Amino acid sequence: MRILVIGWEFPPSKTGGLGTHCYELVKNLGKRGVKVLLLVPQRSKGAIKNLENVEVIEVGSKISCPYNAVNPNKIDPRIFEKGYGWNLFEEVRLFNKKCVSIALTKQFDAIHCHDWMTVPAGVELKARTGKPLVLTIHSTEYDRTTSIYPMKYITDIEKWGIQEADLVITVSYSMRKQLIERYEADERKVQVIYNGIDCSRYYGLTKKEGKLVLFLGRLTNQKGPYFFLHTVKKVLEQEKDVLFIVVGQGEKLPELINQAFGLEIMDHVIFTGFISEQEVLEAYARASVYVMPSVAEPFGITALEAMASGTPVIVSKNAGVSETVSHCFKVDYWDTHEMANKIISILKYPPLQECMRKNSYRELEGLGWGRVAEQTMDVYRRAL
Repeated sequence: MRILVIGWEFPPSKTGGLGTHCYELVKNLGKRGVKVLLLVPQRSKGAIKNLENVEVIEVGSKISCPYNAVNPNKIDPRIFEKGYGWNLFEEVRLFNKKCVSIALTKQFDAIHCHDWMTVPAGVELKARTGKPLVLTIHSTEYDRTTSIYPMKYITDIEKWGIQEADLVITVSYSMRKQLIERYEADERKVQVIYNGIDCSRYYGLTKKEGKLVLFLGRLTNQKGPYFFLHTVKKVLEQEKDVLFIVVGQGEKLPELINQAFGLEIMDHVIFTGFISEQEVLEAYARASVYVMPSVAEPFGITALEAMASGTPVIVSKNAGVSETVSHCFKVDYWDTHEMANKIISILKYPPLQECMRKNSYRELEGLGWGRVAEQTMDVYRRAL
């Protein structure tokens, strides 16, 4: 079986679960004898390429200058389109065009695209080659914007890809429901495959003493950092000797710092910005509690990563990961009182911490990436 995979992120250049999923998926497909041709955008750091049965081609589409220079005397009428993240739409257009050109010179049995950025290439290649198209939806524009002014340009591409794909994979049943209700997806062709975890990367990390609560994610409305800071305020009203670490970067960072000052909690909160992958592992290991208060979270791989590190986890009830794990606390993202109560309970009662660590780690044994690869291979066979 030869599969053309078109992705948008791949280590070491990744910003979240999409990059982790693509890496672990193609690695585990290759281990099972699937021949994978992976097309990803060319980034400043070379993509990992030493994977069995996986050929990685970095497609040179990167726009050299983030945000085009603006001439104040002649405003480009497409400035708002270009401003959506480093001239993103132009990068997507060029990437898809070059992917089609490269793929037409290769042999493959099926096409597998990931999220809206790769849809145009996938749909065109299906039309030109007659090969079946599988589309994985990791997140929608409604999720990324928490349904506040979702960009129609993107939702139209998402709907187009879902309608044109022979089969659609998504990462939770809540996301499957969204695709059916908002994008009129044929429920017969939408398959749920939960994300996985490689526990070997996290096992044996040294835990540190002290009370440390961790938030890790993009600093956007989607990830709920504002609710996290209000939770911090409530925890500190009862527990003074707690340190809160906010790991991540995003456009909301200045507002969040101002909010922390306004809530008078800045002495207890550290905003780290971007940190390396090794530092992320250390943060998971040192944390007493990991909190994921996402407003919209199709899955939430970071929760599994924290659990694999032996760290008790609190997640929002609407996160996809809450469908597949039991040994964590689940709260409404807006219920900062309850979230604070759960944090305090974990910090105050070591037996509770230990119980959550042991049971959650045991629960992860059935959530390896090998399972994800095998279920995805079943989808390929069905498409073929």
